[in-house]
Amino acid sequence: MKTTRQRMRADAETRGRGNARTTRSSFSFAASPRLRVCASLFLTAFFLLPLVFAQSGRPIPPPPKPQLPSHSQGQRPVPPASDDTRPRRVGEEQQDEKPLKLKADLVTVITSVTDSSGNQVNDLTQKDFDLFEDEAPQDIAGFYREGQIPLRLIFLFDTSSSIRHRFDFEQRAAAQFFKNVMRPGDQAALMSVSTDATIELQFTSDIDRLVSGLAQLKPQGATALYDGMIAAAKYLRPAEGRHVMVVLSDGTDTVSTSTLAKALTEVQKSDAVIYGVHSTGVAPSASVQDLAGEFVLKTMCEDTGGRAFFPPIYEDQRKETRDLDEIYKRLAAEVRAQFVLTYYSKSEGKSGTFKAIRVEVKRPGLQVRARRGYYTAK
Repeated sequence: MKTTRQRMRADAETRGRGNARTTRSSFSFAASPRLRVCASLFLTAFFLLPLVFAQSGRPIPPPPKPQLPSHSQGQRPVPPASDDTRPRRVGEEQQDEKPLKLKADLVTVITSVTDSSGNQVNDLTQKDFDLFEDEAPQDIAGFYREGQIPLRLIFLFDTSSSIRHRFDFEQRAAAQFFKNVMRPGDQAALMSVSTDATIELQFTSDIDRLVSGLAQLKPQGATALYDGMIAAAKYLRPAEGRHVMVVLSDGTDTVSTSTLAKALTEVQKSDAVIYGVHSTGVAPSASVQDLAGEFVLKTMCEDTGGRAFFPPIYEDQRKETRDLDEIYKRLAAEVRAQFVLTYYSKSEGKSGTFKAIRVEVKRPGLQVRARRGYYTAK
């Protein structure tokens, strides 16, 4: 039997354990609501804090941008790769995606400059030129290189029977010319000149189409050269760009209804430059040369600022082909080394009046070719 002291100790321990359980339980039930309220307030403040700052007018700073690696001093940053993957010829300048348009109220003067050896000079600036109209100095309003203004070229191919014996290699040489002169942005058209002048191919930048069009030409009929020049000038007139007319002919007109003077007037109105290639070549003896045809070819070219080429005649056609190819290469080089000068005329005159133009270069020893004048607008 337990003693009285042992019973009293057991009762005390029992009461202590009961009080401890009661105290822990009371604390748990009392503390739980406060903890839940505190937790709720903390979460609410956490989610509303950015909104409070945003509405206060203070912008939330954006995340920092990544820093590009700095380049070493003295080195230029590498430019981004171009999207233009189109191949270009060696030395070819890229033309502007939006080609320059010449205003209608400007006088346009296409100019070629050569040295004493006949080589093209293409390192001139606007300050190197002086321009005169009716001997009065004019202010040059614009100065452009050929790469800034696209080429609009029409090729007049004499298909009359007089060219029959040279027709094949004339076609091949003309095809090579298109390959040499055309560049991105340029366009050319093809006209056959026989009894009638016919546009065989409209303006196109497709060299293969131009070559194919040449191959389909056939020699036949007479020669309506002046009518063809007028039709070509009217075709060129509304086209944007440098206007160039290449005439492959012996210069002899047999059936035109117009005259050379009328043809040149229309060409001047279209701001076109004529380059001529004599189709039958120059005979070794003056007694058998067609001097009248040569004079016509020289006149139409010099009057518009172009140039006439006269390939020699050989018994060996291979030599003729070689020389003709060389002539077309020189012609293409000149077309691709042109300068374009523009100005507002200071003089007044009746509409349709011819105004003489003269271009000079300040650098000594150089020769300039430019149109001899223009007709005032009606």
